[in-house]
Amino acid sequence: MQARASVFPVFLLIGCLLPPMAGAGDLWIQNARLIDGTGALPRSNVSILIEDGRISAIGENTATSETPQLDAQGHTVLPGLIDAHVHLSMVPGSGQREDPEALTDELHRRHLRAYLACGVTTVLDTGITIEAGLRIRNWLAAGVPGPRVLMLVPFLAPPGGYGTRPEGGFVFPSAASPEEVEARLDESADLPSAGVKVPIEFGFGPTKIWPIHPPETREAIVSMARERGLPIYVHGFSEEEQSIGLDMGAHALVHAGFSERAPSNEFVDRLAATDAYVISTLAIYDSLLVPYHPERLEEPLLRLTVPEVELATARDPESGRFLARTAMGFFLPRWVPEFLHGLAARLLWTEERTRRTLGNMQQAVKRFREAGVPIVAGSDSGNWPILPYEFHGPTTLREIELLGEAGLSPQEAIQAATRVAAEMLGLAEEIGTVEVGKRADLMIVREDPLDNLRALRTVRYTVVDGEARTPEAWMSR
Repeated sequence: MQARASVFPVFLLIGCLLPPMAGAGDLWIQNARLIDGTGALPRSNVSILIEDGRISAIGENTATSETPQLDAQGHTVLPGLIDAHVHLSMVPGSGQREDPEALTDELHRRHLRAYLACGVTTVLDTGITIEAGLRIRNWLAAGVPGPRVLMLVPFLAPPGGYGTRPEGGFVFPSAASPEEVEARLDESADLPSAGVKVPIEFGFGPTKIWPIHPPETREAIVSMARERGLPIYVHGFSEEEQSIGLDMGAHALVHAGFSERAPSNEFVDRLAATDAYVISTLAIYDSLLVPYHPERLEEPLLRLTVPEVELATARDPESGRFLARTAMGFFLPRWVPEFLHGLAARLLWTEERTRRTLGNMQQAVKRFREAGVPIVAGSDSGNWPILPYEFHGPTTLREIELLGEAGLSPQEAIQAATRVAAEMLGLAEEIGTVEVGKRADLMIVREDPLDNLRALRTVRYTVVDGEARTPEAWMSR
């Protein structure tokens, strides 16, 4: 397998996408247990000195008496988490409500704070409109608390393709020709673009219902993206779809896929021989189990970070029924009568089938990892406005747990959300591990995540560029 290398200029991302956060400063963390993200064994009784938002020393008590001090009390310090698949412009459950614009903006800003409260210091939005991307960029620049945000812009689908139809509550403008592709890329120039997203999606149901770009347009996308230094991120779930993505030289597959059928040995070998990363998104199907286990909505960190209006929608049994009916209309051909959507949902949308689908994706992740494919944690939080259970913030932590359940070791699962994610984004020199010279993006948890990945829910502090706050403080900042 070839050594994986960034296909776009790292210095460009560092200069344009990761400016210092407001409040960057000095901090001396003492008495820490350190899991640094490199794969090294944990270290105890560690001191971490942060100066001007960067780590300047580890294990050396070189701070001055004026340096603000934080006693970790033996708790575990890790790199700040990276969620490489979110949708910041989408509000969970809003497809069942009619939220006014002011409330929607308020919820978007609360979601940004929720990521910090959950230890997530960097996110990659893999599907956002240019208008929404500019709005979020401007909020963060104005000092609204939130993680560092990178985006895949634009979302390049053909007319009538995945993401361009109104079913499900999200619509992206299509790009029908190489000329329109170029225009869309130019329109995105002012956004913190880390790549271009190309949906290769025929449909999630039994038939192909969505078109994809013809080969000549796909070739134009690859060429134009390369000219701009933007790697290709491909949405696709099946072997056929992901194979087309690999034909395009995909830098990453934004879904592990294979929710219905296992990947062939030939495909696994081909994937492992490329430089492509796989972003997991296991939480898509895990979240559909919430109606069967509503106690999951009572977890303390979730209660702190998820807006009450979203929790109320998630608790409402009608929300699950609405989701199932509406999703059938999204998955099935348009000629299927609407009155059959509910029947199809009752037959197909069961706890047993959902668990089987999730298990299929986890088995695919396990096979990919065993073959040497780098796995990156991505939750798909926000996902779909009619899906009320993929909350911004807590779902990232659940995604890491699901990677552990798929067979990754706790170290590997943590690295999927730290070091490996940073490498995929071309930011390994800046974030992803706790090392001297890197940005001071950290999380401190009370319990040991190497013993149980659920320990990541015991966040005590999140540190961003040297600014340390508790989850409660981030949510109220």
